[in-house]
Amino acid sequence: ELGLVFAVKLLGIVAYAVTNSTLVLWLSSDLGYNDQKALGLVAGWSAVMTATAVLVGSLTDAVGLRRTFFLGVWVCMIARAVLAFTSLKWLALVGGLVPLAFGEALGTPVLVAAIRRYSNTRQRSIAFSMFYTMGNFGFLFASLIFDYVRQGLGEHGHLALPLLGLKITTYQSLFLVSLVIETALLPVLWYLREGAETTH
Repeated sequence: ELGLVFAVKLLGIVAYAVTNSTLVLWLSSDLGYNDQKALGLVAGWSAVMTATAVLVGSLTDAVGLRRTFFLGVWVCMIARAVLAFTSLKWLALVGGLVPLAFGEALGTPVLVAAIRRYSNTRQRSIAFSMFYTMGNFGFLFASLIFDYVRQGLGEHGHLALPLLGLKITTYQSLFLVSLVIETALLPVLWYLREGAETTH
């Protein structure tokens, strides 16, 4: 379980950081907001995420770690799909940005609780060190992915998706990449056992 939590942390941070790097540029380039309004929206998004994170503990106690993990991932997947495929401003904000804040908020507090549950007192210090190391690697990988996609498509480029008959922008393409990474969390979470806990 502890190894699975490290994998969840790594993938979750990569998906989050790719999205976070994209938001302001997407709001400006695709939705037409000026820089000040774009930064304000991202600040509001971050505030909602922080406020929601405070309430996650009681939800985790009620439904369990595994179910809370799954809930967060499914909410993030749906929100990222909206961000990647819609060009309607209201839908992108209401159906994408807002639920993404709630989905992301379900992640970190639950991961911290999982580290405590799946490690004993002798392991805990190194477990948290590994946990934060995975976060740092996640941000590194996300920056490499962001640069690769943005340079490959260009700042105002498009990606054709023939199977769907769609053409999406560079920044929507980055949301699509973050959706694929988020989806990769599902098989990892599947192997978490409900009720597993370190007892010694």
